[in-house]
Amino acid sequence: MDVDEDGVFEAGRAIRPYLGNLLNDTAAAAELDRHLVELLTGTAERSVRARRLRDLLDRHADTAWFLAQVLTDAPYYRPPDQQPGYRTRTGTTPGPLGDPGIVAAEGYRCPHGDYVWYRPDISIPVPACPTPGHGTLTRD
Repeated sequence: MDVDEDGVFEAGRAIRPYLGNLLNDTAAAAELDRHLVELLTGTAERSVRARRLRDLLDRHADTAWFLAQVLTDAPYYRPPDQQPGYRTRTGTTPGPLGDPGIVAAEGYRCPHGDYVWYRPDISIPVPACPTPGHGTLTRD
């Protein structure tokens, strides 16, 4: 299996805020999150960690889908809801003229590189990094 290491690592960071919605089991989401942090911040060789991350994300249908969506967005590797074309109009009323694409959200990262969060709206405050002791999120 050919592993897109950059994409797999970015998917591992980006999926963390979505785990609660992707997995219906809170305990399973917390367990997966813990494993993601270990692999994202681990000291093993990068290629080994990338393969393990991919295997971990491929275990659940919804996380495998998320990974596939992130990988198809190369070289940006954004979460599905941050990619162009994710939001579609419904109904028969025509939309406004111009580019109907989404506006890119600001991305924020933990200093240790184990978490990425996209600010959905300017009014939403930037949260702290969810990994204890990893500080505050900084803008990409």
